[in-house]
Amino acid sequence: MISNKQQTKRILVVDDEPAILEEYQRAFANDSGGDNTVLLNALDHELFGTQAEKSSNVEFAVSSASQGEQAVFKVRNATKTNEPYQIIFLDVDMPPGMNGIDTARQIRSVDQDVNIVIVSGATGLEPGALAEQIPPVDKLFFFRKPFHTVECRQLAIALCGKWFSDKALQRANIELEGQIQQRTAQLHELAYFDATTGLPNRIKLLDRLESVLAAEEDVPKLADETILFVVLDIERFSFINETMGYQLGTELLQEIGHRLQGLVREHDIVGRFGSDEFAVVLRNFSSAREPRLSVLRIEELFQHAIEVSGRKIFLDCAIGIAKYPEHGDTPEEVFRCAEAALNRSKRHMLRQTVYYDRTMGDIARKKYTLEQELRVAIESREIQPFFQPQCALATGHWSGAEALARWIKPNGKVVSPADFVPLAEETGLSDALFQSMFDQVSECVADWQGESWAVPISINMSPQQLRNPELQRSINSVLAITGAAPGMLKFELTESSLMENLDLGVQVLSSFRDLGIGIQLDDFGTGYSSLQYLADLPVQALKIDCSFVWRMSEGENYARVIAAIVALGHALKLTVVAEGVETVQQLEKLRNYQCDIVQGYLLAKPLPVDAFVDALKAPIPLRDAV
Repeated sequence: MISNKQQTKRILVVDDEPAILEEYQRAFANDSGGDNTVLLNALDHELFGTQAEKSSNVEFAVSSASQGEQAVFKVRNATKTNEPYQIIFLDVDMPPGMNGIDTARQIRSVDQDVNIVIVSGATGLEPGALAEQIPPVDKLFFFRKPFHTVECRQLAIALCGKWFSDKALQRANIELEGQIQQRTAQLHELAYFDATTGLPNRIKLLDRLESVLAAEEDVPKLADETILFVVLDIERFSFINETMGYQLGTELLQEIGHRLQGLVREHDIVGRFGSDEFAVVLRNFSSAREPRLSVLRIEELFQHAIEVSGRKIFLDCAIGIAKYPEHGDTPEEVFRCAEAALNRSKRHMLRQTVYYDRTMGDIARKKYTLEQELRVAIESREIQPFFQPQCALATGHWSGAEALARWIKPNGKVVSPADFVPLAEETGLSDALFQSMFDQVSECVADWQGESWAVPISINMSPQQLRNPELQRSINSVLAITGAAPGMLKFELTESSLMENLDLGVQVLSSFRDLGIGIQLDDFGTGYSSLQYLADLPVQALKIDCSFVWRMSEGENYARVIAAIVALGHALKLTVVAEGVETVQQLEKLRNYQCDIVQGYLLAKPLPVDAFVDALKAPIPLRDAV
């Protein structure tokens, strides 16, 4: 950019008096200056502390006009040739043509940036009124005749400098605006489009659909003129990322997005909803068969290997579908229904395509309501431990009990553990539920300490608890507060929960064993039974899953399995517990297999605390049998 000091300043002088024009010429002559100019330069330096541009170094290109019409013509030509004036000195009275005020108005309509100086010897001018007529205010000035040439030259230098500074600021603002627009476009891209695939994200997709549905020609008029909302979930995508690398995972997502776009028609929409979720909106069908054919094309995409970086990858895909307007009035509502159908598909072993139906919505609403109630129930201790006693077959005495979570609402309604326990796991409330149960059981154990009938109590623990970094601190804190003896407490975990992270499980459970808390392996025989891991685990007991006990009467194979588990447990010096004992015949067989402890409805159902204490103090039912 050429600086103000390096450019010639262009001035237009408009006056009908030749003597005045000559005075302007002397003021703007390139050799003008003299002692007065030197004094003014020195005064500038003294006042402002900087070296001002020397008047004698400034070059002016001066044009003149004697009439307003001629001045407007020159300004118009100057702007057309991109050689605009920086200043126009304009006389007020120039008979017989336009006066200076009208001329100034027309000049301003041609050039918005030029500095206009109204020159007059009259005293009746009202600058405020004129400034409103010839905006902007900061580009309109008044200069009185007669004037001193040095004064006129200094004014010209200052206004030319202002003009160049204004232009530089305008260019900077334009450049800044461009940068802002570019950055806004980038942010828009990030906010509304998926960075990996370039597809619209959830926000953009919903926005586009709102626009589509708002247009009258795109709104379905008949029930069979449906818009299909299809949501796809790529199964085990995180596993692909972990085993093959994130770069290949990125390329795979890009390839899936590209192929989906290739499958659909021009007016259909493809988007990416999440890390492994895509969405496809299918609309404007020409026949009744076309919706199903469109879905079949999507299903077939995942029936063949997808090649990425020379590797063939086979994918499973869960698909959920909802319809507009049948399942909702807005895109958001319909997509929620499609995702409900997707969740049903993900739970299905064969990953079938699932179409939404109203029962899913009812289930989802009930589930949401139950979740809100569950949070309150945990905090208010509506969920309490019920205790199912266990009997040692060798002695015929009560030897322990399992604490089971039971939810009884204030109105007496019972919520099944099959409903609220999985929900707690799914919604992240599992830790809070376990903590509440452990607190209550520890308080009971502390109250019973020293009683002759007191027995150890086992509490179920999920994989989520093992992953909780605050678990050990919390357990120690509760034991310290309640005074419960660790030896009167046991934790039960399933095989599958331990196998999710065996190293972590061994580490955490070893710390509890060292503290004195017993560890039992629950549902043994239904998971990853392995002698190698079983020998490594810090467990003291195995619990035979009730399904084996219940099926002993169906054939000798189930009975042999139980006998083998008992023998294995004893070989590893572990106590073996059988749960689900409901008949005397089951009890007798377990005794014959030398099972150590039994638990089930034959002896006692899960009991509230007071009834449990009474049961421990009373003789065991069927004492002769045990």
